[in-house]
Amino acid sequence: MTGPTNVVPSLEPPEASSASRAFDRGSRLLSSVPHRFFFLVGVSQIVLISLWWAWALAARTWSWLPAPGAAIAETTLHAVLMICGFAPFFMFGFLFTAGPRWLGVAQPPPSAWLPAGGLAAAAALLLVPLEVVAPAAGSGAIRVAAGVYAAGWLWLAFVFLRLLRASDAQDKVHATLVLVALLVGASAVAAFAFAGIAGHDWIRSAGFWGFLLPVFVVVCHRMIPFFTASAMPFVAAFRPWWLLAALVGAPVAHGATAAFGFDRWTWLVDLPTAGLVFWLTVRWGLVQSLRNRLLAMLHLGFLWYAIGFLLAGAHSLALLAGGIGVPLAALHALAIGFAASLLMAMVTRVTCGHSGRTLAADALTWRLFQLLQACALVRVAAEVLPGRAWLAVAAAMWAVAFVPWCVKYAPVYWQPRADGRPG
Repeated sequence: MTGPTNVVPSLEPPEASSASRAFDRGSRLLSSVPHRFFFLVGVSQIVLISLWWAWALAARTWSWLPAPGAAIAETTLHAVLMICGFAPFFMFGFLFTAGPRWLGVAQPPPSAWLPAGGLAAAAALLLVPLEVVAPAAGSGAIRVAAGVYAAGWLWLAFVFLRLLRASDAQDKVHATLVLVALLVGASAVAAFAFAGIAGHDWIRSAGFWGFLLPVFVVVCHRMIPFFTASAMPFVAAFRPWWLLAALVGAPVAHGATAAFGFDRWTWLVDLPTAGLVFWLTVRWGLVQSLRNRLLAMLHLGFLWYAIGFLLAGAHSLALLAGGIGVPLAALHALAIGFAASLLMAMVTRVTCGHSGRTLAADALTWRLFQLLQACALVRVAAEVLPGRAWLAVAAAMWAVAFVPWCVKYAPVYWQPRADGRPG
C-alpha cells in the first residue's frame, strides 16, 4: 500500500483558474487562426468608428451636445476610416483562411502574418482615440499612426503575394486582382499619412474606386454563384471571365474618368454597368435567394451595386445638362448598401461556418441587416432631403446596426468551435 499523496492546494479560487484557462485558450486561438485575429480587430474597429461618427454628426446637428475632439477635419478622417479603416482586416482574415484553398497552398503559419497583423491592428485602432482624446497633438500623431498602418498593410500584402507565387493553381485571377486592389488601398492610406489633407482626394478616388469596390466585387464574382449553387442546386453557377472584367473595370473606369475631371461623362460607364448588374442579380437568383436569409443578404447587398451605378449615372447626366447633381448619393449607396452589406453577410457566413455553428442568419442578424438597408436608403435620401439632421439619423442607424452585430459575433473569435473541431 502507498501512503497518502501530498497535494498542494491551489492559491487561486476555482473560478479564477477557469477564467485563466479560458483566457489562455482564447489567446492561443486568436494567435494561431487568421480569421479569428483579423475579424476581432475588424469588429473592434467598426465599434470605435461607428460610435465616434454618430457622436460627431449628432454634435454637429444639435449644438447642445458636447463635440468630440478633432485633431484633423472630421470629414477627412471619416473618409479614411470608412473606406480603409476596417474592411482590410476582414479581407486579410478571409484571404489567409480561404485564399490558401483558392491557391492550393498550405495556410501560412502565424509567424508569417501575426507580426504584420499586430502592427497594422495597433496603428489602426489608435486612429479614433488619437482624434478624440489627443486633439492638442494636432494631425501629426494620426498621420504617423496611418503611416504605420499602411506599412503593416503592405507587409500583409507581401505575405499574400508569397502564397500567390507559390501556387500552381490554374485560377489565380481572383487572388491577383484582390492583391492589386489591396496595394492601391495601402497607397491611399500612405498618401493620407504623408500628404495629410491633400491625400483626401486620393483616398476618395483610389481608395474607394480602386480598392474597396474592386475587392468586394471580385469576391462577389467568385463566391455568390458558388454559395447560391451550393444552397440551391437548381440555380446554375454563372461567372464567365468577361463578367469579372466588366464588374471590376467599372469602378476603375469611373474613378479614373472622374479623377481627370470628366465627371460629366462617367455615365458612359455607369449606366451600362447598372443595366448589366440589374440583369445579373436576376441571373444569379436574387428572387430564389430570398428563401434563405444568409444567402439573401449576399444577393441584396449585390443589388446595391446596380443601384449605386444608376445613381452615379444620373449624377453625371445632371452635370452634363448643366445641373449640380448629387455625387454623394451614389458613393453612399455603394459604400453602405453594397460594401457594408456584403461585409456583414460575408463575415457572418465565415464566422458561422468556421466556428461549427449553423450556417444561417438568425433573427437578430437578419433584423440588423434590414436596419443597415434602411440606413443606406436614409443616407442616400439625405442628399436631397432638407436639413442636416438626416445625416445624423443615418449615422445613428449605422451604429445601431453594426455595434450589436459586432458585440454578438466578437466572442466567437476567442471561443472554441461549437463542434469541438480544431480551427
